[in-house]
Amino acid sequence: MPVYRSSAAEHAAPIAIAARTDVGRHREHNEDAFLISDLARGLSYGTASAPVVPAAPAAPAAQVAVEPPLALSLAVYDGSGGASSPDAASRLAARTVHASLARSAPRTSDALERGLLAALAEAGRAVLDNARRSAQHRNSGTTATVAALCDERLLLAQVGDSRAYLLRGGELAQITRDQTLVQSLLESGKMRPEEAATFEHRGVMLQALGLREHLSIALSAVELRRGDTLLLCTDGLSDLVDDRQIAAALDAHPDPAAASGALIDAALRAGGRDNVTVLVARFDGLWLAPPSDGGALAIDEIARFDGRRTPGNAGSGDHGSRRPGPAPPGRGGG
Repeated sequence: MPVYRSSAAEHAAPIAIAARTDVGRHREHNEDAFLISDLARGLSYGTASAPVVPAAPAAPAAQVAVEPPLALSLAVYDGSGGASSPDAASRLAARTVHASLARSAPRTSDALERGLLAALAEAGRAVLDNARRSAQHRNSGTTATVAALCDERLLLAQVGDSRAYLLRGGELAQITRDQTLVQSLLESGKMRPEEAATFEHRGVMLQALGLREHLSIALSAVELRRGDTLLLCTDGLSDLVDDRQIAAALDAHPDPAAASGALIDAALRAGGRDNVTVLVARFDGLWLAPPSDGGALAIDEIARFDGRRTPGNAGSGDHGSRRPGPAPPGRGGG
């Protein structure tokens, strides 16, 4: 596994990142993808260009260490559809987002915000155009959960139902919202949580790259603190492993490589009925404020689910002790 390092200030500790993906116990192809991009140095690693290996017994993995100056993009994708190339959408989206961000080379938080929205929009067009040009890619699409970092501000772009979590001080918070019919009904009060697991249309996503011309991207931000651990995952994990188990695994394994392995193993023990991908990043060093500074985790909602901008910190709130229940099973996807 490649380890990327750079020269940095003496006081800076590396950001440790590890990612793994597994085909699961019941699928022939892995439709998930992940990509780690060190935009400041032009380095990347992931599954976007790897061939599809049916029922691959070994899970592709990456382990990376990065030090300031920081310009990172971390992403997971969950593809679906396509007659003979079910992984095409997720890998195309990963390559497109990476290329777009590398081309725009954002070096400030505002520039990264604009670049991230533009990259997701470009990826959506690329997946949709690919599906229109080729019969084997017809009806293909993919989720996209992309975390981008410039200094201590972490941006999160969400399309679909893959997830981002943050562990701080032993407390786990889900920092993205699933863009699904079930989630929409729950938030509007039209469905009770106990009804979600048996809902007939629980697999319906409201947003995906390649799903339609108009794409609504949910964009939010959090201010990182020393010792924070970020988890990005596809629903192959979140459908089968509840938040308490996820928090326990991250807390028990400070090393991201060990944590990613433990989470993959937990999903496989729970049945492994879907592809499962996890990306874990641990942030440390004196360049970050300690967790006691700034209070509880605040999520700054920048763009709503419908794509509208929100003024100020309209989405901020105390999410430090929030533990959302596990998502309903069987949401579909790769």
